[in-house]
Amino acid sequence: MTLHSAAEVQAIIRRNVGVATQPHFEVDAVGAHHVDVRLPYAEGMTRLGDTVSGPVLMTAADAAMYAVILAHVPEGEYAVTSHFQIDFLRRPRAADILARAHILRCGRRSVNCRVELFSGDFDTLVAHVTGAYARMASATSGASPASPPG
Repeated sequence: MTLHSAAEVQAIIRRNVGVATQPHFEVDAVGAHHVDVRLPYAEGMTRLGDTVSGPVLMTAADAAMYAVILAHVPEGEYAVTSHFQIDFLRRPRAADILARAHILRCGRRSVNCRVELFSGDFDTLVAHVTGAYARMASATSGASPASPPG
């Protein structure tokens, strides 16, 4: 079950995450159990040898985790990153970065995610990410975190 469409998720992220206000950040799709995020290639994303830099990959992965939580977890808007681990597998070429995020576990206090990062298309896996978001109480209600879906 999804709570928000791709366009709604993108609007929430742009409203709440400063770096995401750049017009190139895109939520391509919200699926039943995943979200696809695209960071279109732009000059300045690469370092020596036309390799997309690690910070760019980490930004895409963290944004994808937030997007999948927004799409599938009640009050996900108030979740914050609490853990992030990335394994770089291949050199990401100078191309769009695609991120596919999945929720592994949704608990009362945290949401664990997995993200696969691709360079240019979904055939070239360049990094694998695991992470968690802490589920915070609503910023205005003072209530405890919402119960997980399902």
